[in-house]
Amino acid sequence: MEDLKEKIEKNAENERDVSPFRTASIMVNRVCNLKCPHCDIPQKYTSRARMLSGEQWVEVIKTLDREIDLRLVAVSAREPLTPGSTRSKTLRIVDSARKRGKISGIVTNGYYLKGALPEISSSGLVMDYMDVSLEGPREVDEKVRGKGHFDRVVAAINDEKLMKTTEKFFISFTLNAWNCGPDTLKSFLHWMLKTFHEPRLAVLALYPNQHVPEELWLTDDQFLRALEILLEVSGKFSDIFIDAFSGSIPGFREIVQKKYLPGKGELLRDDTGMLWGFVGENLYVRYENIRDVARYQVRVTPEGRLIMPRDLEAEDYLRSARSSVLSADWNNTLNGILDEINRIEEAVDPKCLDQRCFPACRGDNLRCAFINGGPK
Repeated sequence: MEDLKEKIEKNAENERDVSPFRTASIMVNRVCNLKCPHCDIPQKYTSRARMLSGEQWVEVIKTLDREIDLRLVAVSAREPLTPGSTRSKTLRIVDSARKRGKISGIVTNGYYLKGALPEISSSGLVMDYMDVSLEGPREVDEKVRGKGHFDRVVAAINDEKLMKTTEKFFISFTLNAWNCGPDTLKSFLHWMLKTFHEPRLAVLALYPNQHVPEELWLTDDQFLRALEILLEVSGKFSDIFIDAFSGSIPGFREIVQKKYLPGKGELLRDDTGMLWGFVGENLYVRYENIRDVARYQVRVTPEGRLIMPRDLEAEDYLRSARSSVLSADWNNTLNGILDEINRIEEAVDPKCLDQRCFPACRGDNLRCAFINGGPK
């Protein structure tokens, strides 16, 4: 990520040329084989509406490519490598996006990855990236992801076909109260350094919404201790990035004010709309907030409909979904989303505007004492 480091050092927060709707975030199915306690979407959806076929997903990608300035396609949420039609649709989506010159890859829990490798390999598809979930050493991972998950992911990692199917391979690690302890985190990082020739780690700071038990929520002290450990080893990794909503960390404002994390004047928005900051050698933070996710990401349901980020937290999410990408009026929906974003911007507490944390948070941290005077 040396390129990114140089750009960050030369540029302040940069929205000047970044138009809306640069990333398509695709949820290809409604089910997942795991029931992870840290998951921020419901364990089960109630929708019985017809899901798109593989051919229809190809048309969705064509439409997005034609109508918006699309740069990246991500197949994520639920489990995109579920055997059968889900896996087939996932591979068609990624292949279609890549053929149109888009960055494209998947986020998978890894349970079915080894079984999927022959199919991916024989298709000739090479993804730009693949994020595979592990939550720590075996005993911690199995507490979160279930018995046998760790060994199934390791079996895929040891398969020589894996690195022929993706340009970059990341372990995706959801930092939470169960796995952030120094001994656990150090053990896991040491395992990664022994296991991978080019270790890459995506650290997702737990987002504490209505579906996540409070016992998993991160405290500021837990986050800062974990950050110190990541900084100690980051020079040995090809890259590490922390993926954080400001609401993941109660004292986000204070942490940014004290310069543990970068803030105003130190951030760069890339071509996909993501906001990045440099933390330490090979260590970056990627900030997200509701306004940015809505502005720069097109989220598409398994039925091909547009949806706002937090609407996926409802079991009956289709009640809040917007028009289909394949319908005649979906451009009107995009204009409506931009109007909603403007209303979000207008509702921001004016005292936030000059804060060092504002570009990253935009007033979105509901646990922030500075905003609401409540407990951290």
